[in-house]
Amino acid sequence: MNAILPNNSLALDERMFDASRFPLVRQRVRAVKPGYAFAWSAQMRRLIALATPFVIVTEYAADETADDRRLRAAWLRAHRAQLAAYCRGFIVIEPRIEARATTRETLRAMTEGSGVRTVVVSSMRVAGELAPVLLKHSASEAVETSVSRSRAII
Repeated sequence: MNAILPNNSLALDERMFDASRFPLVRQRVRAVKPGYAFAWSAQMRRLIALATPFVIVTEYAADETADDRRLRAAWLRAHRAQLAAYCRGFIVIEPRIEARATTRETLRAMTEGSGVRTVVVSSMRVAGELAPVLLKHSASEAVETSVSRSRAII
């Protein structure tokens, strides 16, 4: 099944992303399987093509393969300008307080050079509260950022 977003005919694969609360787009953790980076890239292109600011929320997937992580990191760097125009950030949920610092560092390394804000939070509730704050940031603020910013919020 595909979700069709308001005012646009582009459909997103609901197995990868839940866009029912667009502009908050939730990546489904069950979609993170070896080799998923290619499908993820295609869905990200569709999100950018909507030409509307959005925020991605996902649970941290510690079992993501190194190949998928490298492919996604390369895609983020290669599409920096398009991401800066519409993606206001990635919010990653890591409920384990002892793992948040490590998660933040892993994500910083992956998103470095992409210009995308990355924030690690404790729960979906916190992510839902943070998403409107990230959405208020303008594209010009994102472009001015030479490296990705990452934070841990409890």
